[in-house]
Amino acid sequence: MTSTLNARVEHRIRYTINQEFQIPPYLLHSETVFREDLGFDESDMLFLALALEDEFDFLLTEDFKVEEMRDLIKLVISNLQLNPMPTA
Repeated sequence: MTSTLNARVEHRIRYTINQEFQIPPYLLHSETVFREDLGFDESDMLFLALALEDEFDFLLTEDFKVEEMRDLIKLVISNLQLNPMPTA
């Protein structure tokens, strides 16, 4: 179950980043470092946080400080476990 949840969350994060930043999916993997590999700056990270809040329907904390995709996946999963999304 956990690996399925991880895979679904990672897919949705990759899709969101691809749609919002036009970054090819092959550049997005669990080891991706946002600033180094993708050249993200503070405003990109803020925009990413807002896009993920829309995608997953929860609020991220003001101290949204993730460096790697794997950390972002863990953060989203922990938020989903605290605030499960309603099922359709």
